[in-house]
Amino acid sequence: MNEKQIFQQVNMIRQNTLKELEDLSEQQADQMPAGFRNTIRWNLGHIYTVQNALLSNYGGKNIETPSRYPELFAPGTSPAEWEGEVPTLDEIKQHLEEQPAKLKESLSGQLDDEAAEPFMSLSTVGEILNFTLYHEGMHVGVIKGIKKANSGAE
Repeated sequence: MNEKQIFQQVNMIRQNTLKELEDLSEQQADQMPAGFRNTIRWNLGHIYTVQNALLSNYGGKNIETPSRYPELFAPGTSPAEWEGEVPTLDEIKQHLEEQPAKLKESLSGQLDDEAAEPFMSLSTVGEILNFTLYHEGMHVGVIKGIKKANSGAE
């Protein structure tokens, strides 16, 4: 798969993710139905944060993330532990909308670069970027599950 195709995949998957924000209220974004460990807001912030973190920490690329996002959305965090202000849906949506173009700008011509540190068995920047697409799809599935559980609870 060439670089152009990979960035097309990033855009396509992100558009799919952003559709989950349509008609979603701030209140709905924070509901945590029984059987779920996180909320839709957490999953959306997590998708954004982890994609940047993997490419920065393992890929060795300088991908900027708002300073509070890792403490809110990193693996192992939970909205139940949040204190203070959290990003609005509009803020998270804006970051998610802008991220594909920023990644393309930051990573173009570098997808075959060796990762600074392998992630699992992934040893190039492009392999790590591809993994983030799987990760995003997994969390979109969780978001859909939360929505379904919430609609059944109303």
